[in-house]
Formats: sequence, structure tokens, C-alpha cells
Amino acid sequence: MIKTERGDSMYKILIADDERKLRETMRDYLVSKGFQIVLASDGEEALTAAFAQVFDLIILDVMMPGINGIEVCREIRRQQNIPVLFLSALGEEEDLLTGYEAGADDYIVKPFPLSVLFQKCMAMIRRSKRVDQEHKLTGNGIIIDLIRKQVYVEGKEITFSSKDFRLLAYLMENKDVVLEREIILSRIWGYDFEGDTRVVDTHIKRIRKLLGDHAECIKTVIGSGYVYREEA
Repeated sequence: MIKTERGDSMYKILIADDERKLRETMRDYLVSKGFQIVLASDGEEALTAAFAQVFDLIILDVMMPGINGIEVCREIRRQQNIPVLFLSALGEEEDLLTGYEAGADDYIVKPFPLSVLFQKCMAMIRRSKRVDQEHKLTGNGIIIDLIRKQVYVEGKEITFSSKDFRLLAYLMENKDVVLEREIILSRIWGYDFEGDTRVVDTHIKRIRKLLGDHAECIKTVIGSGYVYREEA
């Protein structure tokens, strides 16, 4: 089973690299920075993880055995729009172009400082989430401060539990995307959570109560899950 290493961030990254020492070094460093990390040792594992869980960023080694990083990226791009960062020992212009043509968002050549990797990860996630420079999510009279972990509804601060805060932020970050209960469980509770999906319904009910008149922005999708939409 692919295991998630947890930091205290809501952001989740998949790292796929066949060099065990390197991928574990990247994992340890990024976990220390607060990220949740899932590791894959080859392209097949990377694809399995990418389609079983929801990630904010995927880091792919180009030259993996079997299904290489280029092929993995192309397959992911057919179904998802997750930011992809390529790792490679190759630095020639032609190799860079091949990576970008496959759908990569950025490229880093080995060896590299871990601090540079961290900064690239942060920059790519910020761009993809369209979170403003103050790290806030806004919509429907709701403001979420991701740094202070605070929620405001029409200017009034509302107290949220840690799980409810993460769930509301996750829904707002994925505006107009239908999120299945299983995906929500994997993301908020962890890939190895063994409880029932009804726990999601319980937390959604509580969040709606806290949002009051703005509860309608969280829609139930029968037989699937939930979606956050901005009301007209």
C-alpha cells in the first residue's frame, strides 16, 4: 500500500523517482516543511497513486524504468490538470522542450538544492490554486485565512474545528469540481483511514450550519459527493 507521510499542511505532493535515496531525501525535507507526501518508485506506481488520490503537485523523474516520466505526465494530462514538476539529470534544451510538450509546468535538473525544490513547489501550488499573496480564499461572503487558520462569514469570525476548516478550504480550492466522498476521505482523513464515508456527510452538515445563510454554496451531488459553487 502506498503510504502518506504527513506534515501539517493541507497540500499533498506525489513524488515519483526510482532512486530510493533521493526520493526519501525529498520526502523528509518536504514533510519537514509541512507537506503531505506520497512516494512512488516507478511510473506504474505513480499512475496508480495519481488516479486514486488528489494531489496539489506531482514531482516526476523523467528517466524511470518501465513507464517513464514523460509517459506518466501525458497520461495524467489526459484526465487531470495537476501541476507537474519534472526531475532529470538531463539539461539539454531538447530534453526540456520534450518535458514541456508532454505537459510539465516546470523542470529542475539534478543535482539541485532542496531549498530550490521547496520554493518551486510553493510557487507552482500557489499559481494553480490562485491563492492571493495573503494566502486567502474568498467567495460567497466567506474568507478563509490559510495562514491563521481562520474563517470569516460576512466579516464575522466563525470558529471551525481543524477537520472542518481543512474540508471547507479543500472544497473552495476546487471550485466547481465534484469531489467524491472517497477522495475527500483520502485527502482530509488520510489514505489509510478505515472509517465510513458517512463521516464526510456529518462534517458537511456541521460546516453548512456554521455557514448559515451561505450554506447553499456547498452542493450535494447525489451518488457522488459534494461541490463548492459561487452563488450569483
